[in-house]
Amino acid sequence: MKHHAPFSKNYRFRFGYSAVAPAFTLIELLVVITLITVLLTVGAMGLKNMAKSSGVSAGVPIAEALFAEARTMAISKGTKVRVLVHAKNEPGDEYHRDRYLRYMAIAYEDVDDDGNPSGGWVVASKGSLLPKGVYYSEKLSKRAGVPLPPKMTITLPGNSSSTCYFYEFNSEGLINNPKPDPSGSRVPAFVIVSGSLPPGKKEPIIKGKNVGGFVIWRTGRTSVFRHPDQIRYNGPSGIKDSDKNSDQSEDEDADQSDLEL
Repeated sequence: MKHHAPFSKNYRFRFGYSAVAPAFTLIELLVVITLITVLLTVGAMGLKNMAKSSGVSAGVPIAEALFAEARTMAISKGTKVRVLVHAKNEPGDEYHRDRYLRYMAIAYEDVDDDGNPSGGWVVASKGSLLPKGVYYSEKLSKRAGVPLPPKMTITLPGNSSSTCYFYEFNSEGLINNPKPDPSGSRVPAFVIVSGSLPPGKKEPIIKGKNVGGFVIWRTGRTSVFRHPDQIRYNGPSGIKDSDKNSDQSEDEDADQSDLEL
């Protein structure tokens, strides 16, 4: 008695099996390849835009944390404390060029044994760099009715004398410089932008409208801008003084809707 293999020729034909395996046609393959190419292109553009946005988005909390640390230090030490922003650019000096408008540090006013200011300033930490391609903007940080952040010369880590913008807190943790207007309705701001610093250029070239930052209330607390449209050069601040509230989140909820920057 003869036994046929399970997938012999007679068995396949009897039960409708084809001897040829199914496959894609050339047109189907071309359609799939085209779809994959389109998806990869769209994805790459999205990742590129996300990378640009993440730089500023990551830089804002870095700066905000330094401001909070400076305020806390001013209260704990009972002396003036400054947040420094590197502002010295020498095209031939990579040290300053890499730090220009990106490096931030904290310095406190030195005092003598009797607690009196000695006139010197001490850098309290190694400092932090904003993400690559993110720079502090003096122009966008300028608020109507509030002076520009002043400058000072100080020796930063690395034993390099540098010019820096500074924001100053007094011994009570209140923002002291740039000083808010007496009514407290106009307060300082800190704004960063996305850009690049090509070789030979003295100032960063701003890319697009990717900006971010925060205002510094009279109490020294901060509130982050929720939308780039709230940042406008030389525009009225329109900020109400709600620093009477002790909780920062309450300040934000009460006043953020009134920001017109």
